[in-house]
Amino acid sequence: MRKLWLCLFYALCVFTIVFSLFWMALPRLPPGRADSAEETPVPSLPSISVQAVPETGSTTYYLCDEGGRVVVWQCDADGTPVQRVLRTGIYVNLLPEGDALRVKQGLRLPSETELRQLLEDLGG
Repeated sequence: MRKLWLCLFYALCVFTIVFSLFWMALPRLPPGRADSAEETPVPSLPSISVQAVPETGSTTYYLCDEGGRVVVWQCDADGTPVQRVLRTGIYVNLLPEGDALRVKQGLRLPSETELRQLLEDLGG
């Protein structure tokens, strides 16, 4: 009887290891678009940070969290995000707390050079 219990225990251990390896090898599914749109609505009014930026006539960009990743939007003249430019591979939950909070609140950048510099700093 002791051998039976020992064999069952080893079988359970092997099953657990195989199942966990299989689970880790599964590909990650992309988040649904409808869910991410409900989680992070795009604000319609420009924030105070946009009002403080002088008008230069160049394109402004808006960074936000969409589906757990950093997404770049292009803004029109009044600062409203109109077109998604880039969905980066930068996961917001892996950023430092201060950067993650800024991205979740929405971050506006007045130029493409500042956008590139910030994306490089964030890890993209």
